[in-house]
Amino acid sequence: MTVLVSSCNKTTPAGFWNDFHKDLILTKNSDQGPWGGQEEINWKSESSNMFTDKELVEFADINNWRLIDSISFSVDTLTKKSLSMLKNDDYSLDILNEIVLLKLKSNDNKIFVFKTTWLAVEPGNTRETFENGFAVLNSDGTELKVYQLWGE
Repeated sequence: MTVLVSSCNKTTPAGFWNDFHKDLILTKNSDQGPWGGQEEINWKSESSNMFTDKELVEFADINNWRLIDSISFSVDTLTKKSLSMLKNDDYSLDILNEIVLLKLKSNDNKIFVFKTTWLAVEPGNTRETFENGFAVLNSDGTELKVYQLWGE
């Protein structure tokens, strides 16, 4: 007889993020289907520097998300040229442009791009990437957003 035991927080690829400052999670959105899905978690704190680059990257690393690149930017001044400075593959940058950045409303952010253990495949199977985990931290460390997309 085999018994499968799993944590509630591990039911989705990015589910481990539910354990990160869980008392400060503002919203969660998980959309899963038979061929893939996406996860979005938002945190908010009244205290400056509650969320730091170091803590974020260390927590991600412990959970097998490897930092590939990061860039500081303002939503008002973000350009294709500044995005091209990221060392990511084309499909990863498209996910960033078409999904993650469209949801940002605040200026002065730092985005972190992570290689995860889950594959994202462009519909039609033309491109794929493991660089599909993103974290956006605002400049005063009071807001954090994490996104992951996987499957097709």
